[in-house]
Parts: sequence; structure tokens; C-alpha cells
Amino acid sequence: MSFEQMILEKIRYRVYNIDSILKYRMRDIYFTRERKMPFPKVVLYSLCKKGLTSKMEIFDFDEIVNTADISSPAVLKQREKLSAKIYEDMMDENNICFYNQFPEKVKLFKGYILAASDGCEFEIPNTILTRNKCGNYTNPAARAHVDNMYDLLNCFVLGTTVNYGKSNERAIAKENWDKVKQLNLDFPIITVRDRGYMSLKEVNQLNENKTKFVIRLDEGNYKETIAALTSNDETVAIAFKPQHIWRYKDSDPEYCKHMKTTRATTSFRMVVVELENGEKQYLATNLSPEEFTTEDIQKIYKLRWGIESSFHTLKESLKIESITSSKDNLIKQDIYSQMLAFNTIQAFVNANNEKIDQSTYKHKMKTNTNMAVGFFKKYFLYILVEEDDTKKKYLLGKLEEGIKRHIVPNRPGRKYTVNKKKHNKYPINKRKSF
Repeated sequence: MSFEQMILEKIRYRVYNIDSILKYRMRDIYFTRERKMPFPKVVLYSLCKKGLTSKMEIFDFDEIVNTADISSPAVLKQREKLSAKIYEDMMDENNICFYNQFPEKVKLFKGYILAASDGCEFEIPNTILTRNKCGNYTNPAARAHVDNMYDLLNCFVLGTTVNYGKSNERAIAKENWDKVKQLNLDFPIITVRDRGYMSLKEVNQLNENKTKFVIRLDEGNYKETIAALTSNDETVAIAFKPQHIWRYKDSDPEYCKHMKTTRATTSFRMVVVELENGEKQYLATNLSPEEFTTEDIQKIYKLRWGIESSFHTLKESLKIESITSSKDNLIKQDIYSQMLAFNTIQAFVNANNEKIDQSTYKHKMKTNTNMAVGFFKKYFLYILVEEDDTKKKYLLGKLEEGIKRHIVPNRPGRKYTVNKKKHNKYPINKRKSF
């Protein structure tokens, strides 16, 4: 059985297993009586959402699983009984399966998984409840901060954390990193981060924990060190000054006390990257020059753009910001379920990319992810609810054939401008019906 087929079977098992009901219901009295929308249908509903109005989502869902004409409020009421943790656990289970049971398929960089950490603001329903949750008493927009740890070569989300309001990116990245470490994957990991995640404290702790990293520096904070460089790749040492220590006296008093007594110095390798426009990037890393050349470090950081592309797919193709409620558990259901859907789709995309005969094309070709999302949303639910093995195999073949037919050239060097919109793309009362 291929990995992508195994994922579907694992999801199906989790959805229909009685143990899942006992583990993921919010209260012991939930899902004990026969309802129009029992536990399996509640789990599947969020996974198969398409970003339409609630009524159209229910209508499409009802045509496949027969929910007996259930109302929108009734669906929300049933969903409130389900913990969002089920989608997070299913994603973890599938990741463990891939990295530990299919090691021959895992793409590595000199034996390491390249895992980027980054965050992104997600639109959520703009209500008094969500604005208060986010602390936005003056800003009219309510947003959730979603931080992902993302495998840059295998294109899977390894861990997700959802927060509201002003968030400490470094603390969230650490929380995500701790989640990923608990998966006990069979390969070592290099964490790749952008400027917002760089601090002397962070580098010091990563070194102490023997965590491999490549992080871009905010050059404005390291002017003296940069000015003293004599080459584009050398080891630097920065002593902790009082201002570096005392800034943590409230947020981390134990660390502050420790650093005050030891007066530590943090060392790391600084690599300078010159861009096409003449600008320079400064990268901090603890990867040894014997194992990783200057060009290797540059390449690793350049690959970090993959996590930005993943957020684009989540928002534009999977419509992940089409959140259906202001309540925390339902917001997390919508986000975690689509992260699981993203990884499942990516498994099919990866399998199809391996089958493309590149020798017959001028440019290197890849699967059209947007079309893959469309075929997945069309056939996924049918496959999971079908009990006849022959019909299930036929539907799976239709899904794979649809993905196979749609490939596009991969042209490097393309650039896009960022259009930062302040208004909601998905106002809760103006969803599309098609």
C-alpha cells in the first residue's frame, strides 16, 4: 500500500473508531444518542469544507452522507461537541507514518530534514468576541496568528500552533518545535527561520540544546559584528551585555538570573549572502563548515521560501480563512482540519511528481497544486464513506488520474507583489454559494 493510500485508511479508521469518540468528545455525555449528524459526520464535515456558505456546505455534504436536512445551527451545535485536537493528532500520526515507515521516500539535505518555522495572520470572523479575544479594541480587524513548522523538501506541515492577539514569535516557534520533537522522527532536523526569530537568547538556547539552525539576522541589531567581518563566512562571538539580559527579567527571570551570573558569550557562524539587487543577507548558523559549505547555507535559507508558498496554498486554494464561527474550538477545528487536508493532498502531489517523465519537457514540470486541491475536495469524502472496496478503488483512481493530468512548468525566479488588504475576504455573512 502506498503512503497516500495509507493516509486515507488511517483517517478513515480514526473517524469510525469508537475510541475516537471517547477521546475527542468535549464532554462524556456527548455523542451518546443517535443524531442527524453523529461523530463520524462531524469529523468529516470540517475536513471537506470548500469555503462556501454554511447552507451550501451542508447541502453538498448532505448529498454524499445523508444528514437528513440538518440546519446550520444544528451543525454548529454538533461541532461544538468535538475537540479540534482530533485533526492535530491525525496529522501527527500521518507524519510519523511517513518519516518512520517510508524512510526511502523522505527527501533530505545531507541527511537532515529542513524544517522552516514561520507565522502568518489568518482572518477570522470579525465579531466583538474575536476582537476582544485578540485584544483589538481599536483595530477593526480580528486575526489569529498561525505558526507552522514546515518540511521544505517533503512539503508537509510538521506542527501548527494557533494564537490570538499580539504573539511572541520566538515562544510560539519553541512551542511548535517541542511538538515536533515529541514525534520522535527518525531523522535529525535543521530549523530554518527568518529575522523575527533571531535573538542572542534564542541562539544560546539552540546551541545548548544542540539544535541545528539557520536563521537570518536583522542586520540593524548586529552592526558592530557585521562591520568587523573579514570574510563572507566566519565564526563570531558576541558577549551578553546588561541590556541583553535585563530585557528578560519579567518574561524569563530564571534565564535572566543565570545569564547575569555567568556573563556568557554566544558564538555562531555568520554567512553573508549577496542578492542579485546588491543587497546582503546575514545568516547565523551552528552548522559546521566541514559538513556544510557557504553555498550549502545559502541554499538552505533560499529554500525557506517554501513555507511562504504553503501559506499561499492554504489561503487561496484551501480557503482556510473561511472560518465558520467566533468560538475558539471551532476556529481551531477549521484551521487544523485544513492543515490535515493540506498534508493529505501533498502526499498525492509528491507521488505524482515522482511519476512525471521530465525528459519529455523543456522545463521541469510539477503537479498543479490548485487543481490537486480541487480533485481532492471532489473525491475525498466519497472515498472515505464508500464501503465497497471495488468502488473505493475506482474513486481513488479517479482522484489520482485527475491530479496526474494537470501539471505545470516550474519556472524559478518569478516574483509577486504583496497586496496587504485590511478588510475581510471572507465576511461571515457573504460567503460564496458556488
